[in-house]
Amino acid sequence: MRPPGRRPPGGGTLVAALIMVALNLRPAIASVPPVLPDIQRDLGLSGAAAGALVALPVVCLGLFAPVAARLAGRFGVDRVVAWALVVLGAGTLARAVGGAVGLFAATFLAGVGLAVGGALLPGIVKAHFPADRAATVTGLYTTGLTGGALLAAALTVPLRNLLGGSWAPALAVWALPAAAALAVWRQVAVLAGSGPPTGPGPSEEASPPRGGAPWRSGLAWRVTLYTGLQSLLFYASLTWLAPLYQARGWSPERAGALLAVFSLTQLVATLGLPVLADRTGDRRPWIALSVSACTAGLLAVAVAPLAAPWLVAAVIGFGTGGQFAMALTLLVDAAADPAASRRLSGMAFLVGYLLAAAGPAAVGGLYDATGGFTAAFLGLTGIGVVTLAFGVSVRRGAVV
Repeated sequence: MRPPGRRPPGGGTLVAALIMVALNLRPAIASVPPVLPDIQRDLGLSGAAAGALVALPVVCLGLFAPVAARLAGRFGVDRVVAWALVVLGAGTLARAVGGAVGLFAATFLAGVGLAVGGALLPGIVKAHFPADRAATVTGLYTTGLTGGALLAAALTVPLRNLLGGSWAPALAVWALPAAAALAVWRQVAVLAGSGPPTGPGPSEEASPPRGGAPWRSGLAWRVTLYTGLQSLLFYASLTWLAPLYQARGWSPERAGALLAVFSLTQLVATLGLPVLADRTGDRRPWIALSVSACTAGLLAVAVAPLAAPWLVAAVIGFGTGGQFAMALTLLVDAAADPAASRRLSGMAFLVGYLLAAAGPAAVGGLYDATGGFTAAFLGLTGIGVVTLAFGVSVRRGAVV
């Protein structure tokens, strides 16, 4: 229970803390693609192995997200989020060691942290904000996610150049924002009256988990498959857009700038589409808009990559940002209460992110097999069509 005289943090304080946490859930992934050709050259990695390196945290999102709900039920949300940030920061910092084995091990550790922390955010929104603000608040912290990806995409190559041309310390620098987020999150826990990370989350008591994942729910499966497929499109694009253009003669700096544009337009979508979705109430038109934009951009990369690369990257970024924000919103909408949201999130992240992890590795494997990216991006275009079908099938008001 909250000690007498202690008051929960205001909505703005909690939103700021959520954004700070979310800001750290993508740099461990997004910092790699701009320097991926360097990593491949230095460590002798094939295209499939390089794709697997980026996919590894996504695998962790699938494997460890379901654990988050049980940990939060036993130890409290704030404590679990805090320790997730510690693990994420430690894994990111350990990338400074370098070497193939060390890099994969450190990436795995970082992936565990971002998986556990990210899986709890929809339940926190469900617990602390009304239904008519759920998409807006989700959009705000999703902006943190995409903002972290934007910073990592834009700054990793300049950091590499600043740090003597080595990619390893440039990847490790992204542990610093995790330390800042931990300090902010601890303060929110104190304001909530639960103290430093030793109790339940902001104004939310720890409670034993009730029931398991909704495996028998058709609605839960549609949400899960939409979540997984849209993530596959995002991670495949994030991983291979910069290497694709570097293979066509672009400098790492220019390819990194293209990836930054990709991330910047995600911010526009994650901020704007959730607000519109709250105003209209129906999520499906905005799902259709974002998935269609992403799919059209992927098709353009496949058939004419040099026609308008900056515009195409912006369109794909807008689409992936919007469809991701809508996926997180569905994890709130389709759950009856915060505990149900955590269970649905665990299922969606387990199945969805394991599915998504296949994207970067499959694109790399197809590149190895064909010597180009055309077949891979045509395949991603087809997946976009399937993603659209699952997304628009979810009606608001139905809960698992």
